[in-house]
Formats: sequence, C-alpha cells, structure tokens
Amino acid sequence: MSTSVPAPDTEKLLLLPFVRALEELHGSDVRVTLLTPPYPCVGIGELRVVRVGEEDGATKLDLSYENYERLE
Repeated sequence: MSTSVPAPDTEKLLLLPFVRALEELHGSDVRVTLLTPPYPCVGIGELRVVRVGEEDGATKLDLSYENYERLE
C-alpha cells in the first residue's frame, strides 16, 4: 500500500530539487514517479519533490517540474 502523507523525518524533502533530495536520503532505496500534465509537454525549470511516501520499504518520491510548456 502506498501513502502520500510524509513522515516527519521526510517532510524536509518536500519541494527540494530532486538531486538534493537524493543527497538527503544518503543512498537509501528510492522509487520515483514523474508527474506530468495530461497533454504532450516538456518540463521547464527545476525538477522538485512534490510528494513523499513509503512503498515496500523504499522511499517513494513524486516529482514535478516547476512549469511545463505544451508541445503542439
């Protein structure tokens, strides 16, 4: 079962750039999901952690870019 409610020690990861969040996790088992709009687009800006949870003993990070540009 997956949860999106951050544990107190992982709450500090919210909104961090992805690379910085990985540094904070010190090589722990990490699973990543990239959240995107429902249309063809390209991510613009920093890739950031927007949700933290646990799944099968791993830290689950949902990531999103700061902005998206629609592709035509």
